[in-house]
Amino acid sequence: MIEVQHLSKAFGEKEVLKDMSVTFEAGKTNLIIGASGSGKSTLARCLIGLVPPDKGVVLYDDRNFLEMSLEERKTIRREVGFLFQGSALFDFMNVEQNVRFPLDMLTDMTLKEKNLRVEEVLERVELSQAGKLFPRELSGGMKKRVGIARAISPNPRYLFCDEPNSGLDPQTSIVIDNLIHEITLEYNTTTLIITHDMNSVIEIGEHIIFIHKGEKCWEGDNDSILETDNQEVLDFVYASSFMKKARKQKPQSEDQGFH
Repeated sequence: MIEVQHLSKAFGEKEVLKDMSVTFEAGKTNLIIGASGSGKSTLARCLIGLVPPDKGVVLYDDRNFLEMSLEERKTIRREVGFLFQGSALFDFMNVEQNVRFPLDMLTDMTLKEKNLRVEEVLERVELSQAGKLFPRELSGGMKKRVGIARAISPNPRYLFCDEPNSGLDPQTSIVIDNLIHEITLEYNTTTLIITHDMNSVIEIGEHIIFIHKGEKCWEGDNDSILETDNQEVLDFVYASSFMKKARKQKPQSEDQGFH
């Protein structure tokens, strides 16, 4: 679990985060949504120490991250897995080497233990036969699955995903969403997903926060987001033509809450 209490951050005169308080629960897919420039990425960077907030508290399972020394923060970072927007695989490494990289950097495992762990996570993401391939030989969806395997190889307690469906077709996006959701349940990770993908919101949004102009504007799940009367959330949710069409097709009795 990650708890954020009254977090604020400004860059010069621009206040990017305003008194943000939210709890991200373990074993759930926690989605952070909002328009570009709303403060989503700044929030994530504050949580992992890349950007120092001006005030507030960040607790990793009751451990105050912002009051830790640099050495103590390294302990937390070893418990965090990252799935980057562009997968961020090393082109000069094959799949097995990419997945083993955080084990080489962060653990004292023997080479045999590392290789067994690599086999295990590649099997979990259904890429057992792809270990010797290089990133240039992989499809976009395969690269994302390798990224997931690498992120979970050290068995993290916390998993940060930045736009995991960026650049993927709808069918592959569903596969990635389901995989992240399944892994979250299996490993009981505290998973944070920054996304603009409304399919992800509807399919795996067990806990959603909507950020608008640096403030937590709404909080709920994938059922309640479709029934909210919060206008900023509605404008975001129904921005796509598909969602606009779906909204128009809703029976009038169900749609009354939107007005």
